[in-house]
Amino acid sequence: MDSIVEQQRQLHEDIERLELAVVDLMLQNLNKHKYRLIREHKISELLEQIQDRSKLLTDLENDGTGLRTSEVTAMGDSNFDEFYARLGKISEYHRRNPDLAVQPPELEYTFMNESDKDRLETMFSGEERFGRYVDLNEQYELYLNIKDVKRLAYLDYLTMFTEFAVIPKKSKNSKYAEYLRSLQEYFESFFARAMPLFDLPHARNQAREEFSEAWKKREVPGWDSTVTDDGGAGGLFCTACKKRFEKDTTFKAHMNSRKHLKTVERLASANSGPDSENTKTAIERNAEQWAQREHDLAWSEFLVRKYAQELADKISGTRADLQRRQALTEEERIQELEEDEPVHAEEEEDRDDQAYNPLNLPMGWDGKPIPFWLYKLHGLGVKFTCEICGNSIYRGRKAYEKHFLEARHATNMRRLGIPNTRQFHGVAAIDEAQSLWERIQKENKNEAVNNDTFEEYEDSEGNVFNKKTYLDLKRQGLI
Repeated sequence: MDSIVEQQRQLHEDIERLELAVVDLMLQNLNKHKYRLIREHKISELLEQIQDRSKLLTDLENDGTGLRTSEVTAMGDSNFDEFYARLGKISEYHRRNPDLAVQPPELEYTFMNESDKDRLETMFSGEERFGRYVDLNEQYELYLNIKDVKRLAYLDYLTMFTEFAVIPKKSKNSKYAEYLRSLQEYFESFFARAMPLFDLPHARNQAREEFSEAWKKREVPGWDSTVTDDGGAGGLFCTACKKRFEKDTTFKAHMNSRKHLKTVERLASANSGPDSENTKTAIERNAEQWAQREHDLAWSEFLVRKYAQELADKISGTRADLQRRQALTEEERIQELEEDEPVHAEEEEDRDDQAYNPLNLPMGWDGKPIPFWLYKLHGLGVKFTCEICGNSIYRGRKAYEKHFLEARHATNMRRLGIPNTRQFHGVAAIDEAQSLWERIQKENKNEAVNNDTFEEYEDSEGNVFNKKTYLDLKRQGLI
């Protein structure tokens, strides 16, 4: 129908129906986490439709084309003629379409079907468990590739990955920027998948305001000494070479070095003389570019830190789940993966009823902390480090001994040129494994020599010789 007023009425009706559908979904009593997450996605889609219709309704109310004003004026001037004309058009429309089905826009969101479950299963990885936990394994691999960072086990990484200030500034290069970008993109994707009703744009804008204020006051963690009053790159920074130094002595040595002087000379010759304004402009441009680079890195760190604060419960739950799974046997892990809704994964409706866990013990199959004697029995409080596996840390003797049979350890042993046999199980240091392999090779060689020396042969006359002598005499035809 071409009537502007009728379009407005239809939009108002759709918005009211969609709002009622949101209320009906919120009133549903759902026990399982999966169904609650499906409901949140449906509500998010309904809210998007409400926003789209509200925007269209606002455009019609503003009446930029003037059609609505002319239509209302025509309806007011012609008593009932315009009314009957419109009524005739409506009757004619329904007479030409007698079997037209009317489907409310909210009908497809009222009920849950199998397609909703299938879509949810393709949305998360196995580690995320339908949005209960986070999966930072990819980001953990990127972190390990950054130069001069502390080598951590994945469990410890989940605790310390937001402590960006401990990473040296000289290591914050392009790989570090890629690592931060991967963290930021993952968290934003996780919000959209696991928390569809979370207002991400509002949280980002609020973080931007807090960061701008902290940057001006030099209160951003890890960057408080690198910002000047005008927002430039302060501290021990060489504008010509685009390098920052941690110590004053190193900075002074660099300023007097041949490399620095050659760089200044090159800039001067490229800009027509050492004292020209172009040279100063080029150096200032280098400083501005470096300052912008550090500003962007600091903003990415600040934003990731804010995202991690919003997801603090899920990150701590991830650590607890990893600790719990380390105490499981292989059969229990396989059984848990086959279960659609594991018992331990059920979330409590009331957070006040959660189990008291002051010692931060791993959670058991029933969702409660395992007994302290079982924690001590498995030795989960003892950490073992394997240098061959990249200084990976394993909690408990059982997990440590098991990793010697896993593919990761065997691959690293092959890279060292050493077979992953039973003799090397329990050897975690690279130098110890290499020295053991050299000793084994030497013993095998000596054993072969000894076999030639001590194996005895007898000739036809009853003379006894060792193997080597016997073969030499026989080859010469003397026996």
